[in-house]
Amino acid sequence: MATSNIRIKKVCERCGKEFEAQKCSTRFCSKRCAEHAYKERQRQKRKEETEAMVIETIIREKESAVINKEYLSVQETADLMGVKRNAIYQLIYRGKLKAFRLTSRVTRIRRADMEDLLVTSVYVRKSKAKTTATDENGEPISEFYTTKEIIEKFGVSNSWVFAQGKAHNIPKVYHRGKTLWSRAHCDRVFAAKPEKPKDEDWISYSEVRAEYNLTHDQLHNYVKYHDLKRKKVGKYTYILRQEIDAILRPPTLK
Repeated sequence: MATSNIRIKKVCERCGKEFEAQKCSTRFCSKRCAEHAYKERQRQKRKEETEAMVIETIIREKESAVINKEYLSVQETADLMGVKRNAIYQLIYRGKLKAFRLTSRVTRIRRADMEDLLVTSVYVRKSKAKTTATDENGEPISEFYTTKEIIEKFGVSNSWVFAQGKAHNIPKVYHRGKTLWSRAHCDRVFAAKPEKPKDEDWISYSEVRAEYNLTHDQLHNYVKYHDLKRKKVGKYTYILRQEIDAILRPPTLK
């Protein structure tokens, strides 16, 4: 094969010297520079492999250090579960994972509670989303409200919609990640204006914290996440006992 007469001006990636190459793929000015670059790549590769092994060893040591601990920190729990700290806090605020706040900076989680959460949260593949619904007479339902439309029309909270939907067995379907509720059933259930809560129906933040052993921040997150009704009397904040009990009190077998 004839040698190409084309000369391409390039800069050596190793020494930075300008040279003329016969091919566009040439990267180095000489065999010496090419060999040095190869050795450098091999050293870098060995360095990365060593660093990866060290990181893996550190992770294993951390796991072995907490493997027999009965009480874990939030970070240790997150490491064992393979999630971020924020995910653990979200589980705590939603009441799915029990935690003990010893001080403003020290929170501990019992290992048994973490394992119970994993056992009771086994993933089950959901059946195909329901796209049709029927009323009590077996007739198909064609008109629906979204949850947002119910909240805006009847002035109720998100948690109240689902609570009443469950209590009155309102037919619902799922479409593109949204829950759709039977329009006729919602008009019947939500049209009747609920009675104004009595004074004894309200419970103060301090009473809820004492009854359920919660911190102020935990209770605030429950109220915010579930959009619970609140009222302010002087410097005290009250919420409806019925709504907070529905979230925090475990169901009883009849």
